Amino acid sequence: MNTYADRYINHADIPETWARKRRWREFLAESHLQEVLNKESAKHQAICKLVKTKTEGNLDHVTFLELGHMAVVLTETYRSHLEDFDCVELYVVEVSANNAPYCGGWDEAIGAKPGTKSFLITTRLKKRQLDEVLQRPKQPAEKLPPWNQVKGVRKWANKA
Repeated sequence: MNTYADRYINHADIPETWARKRRWREFLAESHLQEVLNKESAKHQAICKLVKTKTEGNLDHVTFLELGHMAVVLTETYRSHLEDFDCVELYVVEVSANNAPYCGGWDEAIGAKPGTKSFLITTRLKKRQLDEVLQRPKQPAEKLPPWNQVKGVRKWANKA
């Protein structure tokens, strides 16, 4: 499995990917989640199976993450809403646009909304642990740069 950066950032040198790289770096730094490159991960596959068989939610732009023993699936979809993922076995949280890594449907206009919504999905048993992760951001989402801001990011956008 390619990395998130390989799939969604490094393919183009454009404002959309500059802003995406900024958000991805901030998301990982603030959450302490680690990307999992093993697409066969049993824990992550079990979460995906529950989404596919027991919810109306869509899995799109899927990334496997973990923190300790907690498996988390990040899906960044154009067609789902939080209520679509309703399932007693899952715990699902919507990530604000200013914190969300992908934000597809690029629009540079001030006040524009991204075309995707991002969701973190884990098992109901890991609810408390994921809630603790979500409490970590040092800045509330509304104080972060807008999801589509590229001013000041171009100079470091393509540096590792």
